[in-house]
Amino acid sequence: MPNFFNPLHQPVPPTFQSQHSALSDACPTLSPPFQTNLPHPSFVRLPQSPPQKITAAQPRAFPAAPISFELIGAPSRGTGVPMRELVVRSGCVLERMLVGAAEHVGATMGKALRVVRIRLVIPWPGYEHVEWISSIELFTSTGPLTRGQLAVDIANAYHSFIMKSSTYPPSPLAYDWRTSTGGISFDKLILLACWNLQDDVWMAEVFVDCR
Repeated sequence: MPNFFNPLHQPVPPTFQSQHSALSDACPTLSPPFQTNLPHPSFVRLPQSPPQKITAAQPRAFPAAPISFELIGAPSRGTGVPMRELVVRSGCVLERMLVGAAEHVGATMGKALRVVRIRLVIPWPGYEHVEWISSIELFTSTGPLTRGQLAVDIANAYHSFIMKSSTYPPSPLAYDWRTSTGGISFDKLILLACWNLQDDVWMAEVFVDCR
């Protein structure tokens, strides 16, 4: 890819610090729909809309704070992480790539409802009829899920979705967002954040790199 920088050999700027705080549940530092200015001219935001049957339900708890994903050494905040990098890198390498990769975000994501897993919905435009929902465990054998592990789980969920949805015809009104031949491929996806729609339901904020 043109102009690609190696995140494994970049200095850590002082501005890149963990967004976690003891008040994060009460005072989220990042709120959807996130930034309005895209970080790169070739990026477009994937226009996902929360499923109506989920948002219509009465929430049982206040939403948890969003979880953001940033590359160490990135030129600015809000550039996200290429999903293709997340699925091929080992855990120790991700800790050198991802800001706050070892932070145990799983401990707070399900705190309000005391749940041990969340549901990640992927309402991809034109494929809403597919109703893709992935279950993500918030605790592993070594402890609460880390930011790096969550990023990998989300990337794997989108990879599975792309593989499956490419066998379905998209809605004619969203043909430009098709995942079949000539459409959007997995290696074009950039993970920016994951936010709590309500209760145990979460959705990712995703960019598409059109280069």
